[in-house]
Amino acid sequence: MSAAPARGRRLVVALLMAVMVISVLDKSIFAFAGPQIIDELGLTPQQFGFVGSAFFFLYSLAGLIVGFAANRWASRWILSIMSLVWMLAQLLTSFSQSFTALVASRMLLGAGCGPGTAVTQHACFKWFAPRERVLPSALIQVGLMLGAISGALLLPLLIQRLGWRAAYLLLAGVGLLWLLLWLWQGREGGHDDAAGSSQAPALYRHLLRDRSFVFITLAGFCTYLPNALIYSWVPVYLQRGLGMTPMQSGYLVMAATLGVIVMNLVVSSLSQRALQRGARVRRAMVWPPMLACIAAGLALSAIGFLSLERLPLLLLFALGSVLVNLTPAFSNTIVAFFAPPRQRGSLLAIHIGLMTSAGMLAPHLVGQAVAWQGGHIAAGFELALGGIGLALIAGGLLGLALIDPERSRLRHVPEAAEATERAR
Repeated sequence: MSAAPARGRRLVVALLMAVMVISVLDKSIFAFAGPQIIDELGLTPQQFGFVGSAFFFLYSLAGLIVGFAANRWASRWILSIMSLVWMLAQLLTSFSQSFTALVASRMLLGAGCGPGTAVTQHACFKWFAPRERVLPSALIQVGLMLGAISGALLLPLLIQRLGWRAAYLLLAGVGLLWLLLWLWQGREGGHDDAAGSSQAPALYRHLLRDRSFVFITLAGFCTYLPNALIYSWVPVYLQRGLGMTPMQSGYLVMAATLGVIVMNLVVSSLSQRALQRGARVRRAMVWPPMLACIAAGLALSAIGFLSLERLPLLLLFALGSVLVNLTPAFSNTIVAFFAPPRQRGSLLAIHIGLMTSAGMLAPHLVGQAVAWQGGHIAAGFELALGGIGLALIAGGLLGLALIDPERSRLRHVPEAAEATERAR
């Protein structure tokens, strides 16, 4: 590869990481502003949980629709339109005066953010060969984590100094700046499997019923249950449930996020190195995230079903939060590995849409659990975490046993798979 394309793909990956940072800030400001919003608008726990879930009402549907569009339309323009929707949603949220208006603005933001991960990963994968995608995919996920760190450091301070409405307006301005940079420097990659790109499209009923697709999506759904709470209940739990200050809760989120970044970079680098040395895809791509999923489930189950002091509870919560975040980068790479190139955008969108539909369930589930516990935030949140932990264990064990990307690739992209084997 020449120096110019290499520089071009580094710049595109950097811009894609930046938009992931902004998307997390746009999503997570609601969580950090939660205590102020609850007090100002007089929301009940059930209402706050419903608003948290409202973000996901159109999230998956929009992701599916735009994912199919990504098969035909340039990612450059899709990401530009999504950025405009995010900015509009932030402006509407900043002027919300009621529960209904807040729900509507969160639904709009969810519709704009829903396609984000699929389209961003699809745009990134256009620049890399199938066995080169683990690390770039992890870098996109690192962008999400950098957004979480930025949010943990900056959003509590901004909200405290300026108020939650002004913080929303500021984020709309940041989104506008990214859009201008993207329109200036954003480019489309052209890297796809030559054999697979000329192949007739696979039937979606075969792709969606594929064993690897079903169980990597199930595992992803389980891991997204606790992740969805970051954008709603986690800061409220830490502050109102455990008595931490906003800055202390931000520091805890930041520490866990740093752990996620380190883990993703180290494990994905080792995985990609193993793949380049000829390791089987199942061992290099499937085992690491599924084992992490099981370990995270054990940690969160302990929180829900054991009586723990505050320090071990926080350590287990941080450990579980780190481990569940290994799955997304690997799951996207696994789906892209066996997806026919011309259908990669839509299949990624379906996978991510189904996975993130967990976001509709998790905040509402915690709200109900808090109500069941008589309004005790800590007890309700921890009970919900225990149930999520059991789901993670089950999802990880099933994925470990049944996901086989190489088998699925032979089935759906046989020409490309055979060419890869000959090259090896």
